[in-house]
Amino acid sequence: MHGLSRKGRAVLRRERRRKQIGELNLVPMIDILVVLVFFLLVNSTGVSILGINLPDANKTAEPDPNRQPLSVIVREDSMVLTEGPGELGRYGSASEGYDYQALTERLLQVKDSRPGETRITLLIGPTVSHEALVHTMDAVRITPAEGGRILRDLFPDIALGDAPPAPPAATETAAPAAEGAAP
Repeated sequence: MHGLSRKGRAVLRRERRRKQIGELNLVPMIDILVVLVFFLLVNSTGVSILGINLPDANKTAEPDPNRQPLSVIVREDSMVLTEGPGELGRYGSASEGYDYQALTERLLQVKDSRPGETRITLLIGPTVSHEALVHTMDAVRITPAEGGRILRDLFPDIALGDAPPAPPAATETAAPAAEGAAP
């Protein structure tokens, strides 16, 4: 700057001030807008972001005493369709392969007798593979597609849970009784 005249230094100072005044940092403003949009989306009423249908807090639903809940219990050793306490069928195991087609066919029969029902519960054992879970969900949700179209909705409202412990095998309970009865 020593080699510049007084006028030249004044021009440089003006240019420097104009650059400092003229620059606008947009990053903080964008950060605030992102937070604001997120806040408005989360707190907006009547808009469902995730598609979760929660029951109304003021509404008390009376359970239907005749309604038996449908469940599919998937374990390594079996896949069982139940209606309330009763068993409707067994559909293979992980070792021999689960029979998803037979499960879907049986659920079609159940759907014919309960056309308004849309809910089913899948109870999954801790060692069941993710692939088996996905195939089971597909089998209970819709009928197989032919030509790229869905034939029929079965039970699209799926609840997931942990499978109850497997009941002891019939052979284990029968063996001690047979030993005690022998002379």
